[in-house]
Amino acid sequence: MQDSKVVDLNVGGRHLTTSLSTLTKYPDSMLAAMFSGRHPVAKDQDGRYFIDVDGDVFVHILNFLRFGKMPPPERAQDVNEYAEYFGIQELKAPVTEDFEKVLY
Repeated sequence: MQDSKVVDLNVGGRHLTTSLSTLTKYPDSMLAAMFSGRHPVAKDQDGRYFIDVDGDVFVHILNFLRFGKMPPPERAQDVNEYAEYFGIQELKAPVTEDFEKVLY
């Protein structure tokens, strides 16, 4: 897959569009592995790549990958779980620190 390629996603029923370079920004992440071209990724009936997670949380993952933007405090715990699941350590550490500040 080419890095500049536009990728249509179906994330838990929410339709999102991003670039391949966004999804593969962190080479050691699960997203980079999924979209490396080495592994088959399920598609929905409209040809969108299907990711079976909550799209309202996943959009914060995309915003971090695109802009380095942290999620709002009320979403930090959910995003932290997704960062762990998708192997995005660069997001997991800052979110954990911010989440702990919110709690204490």
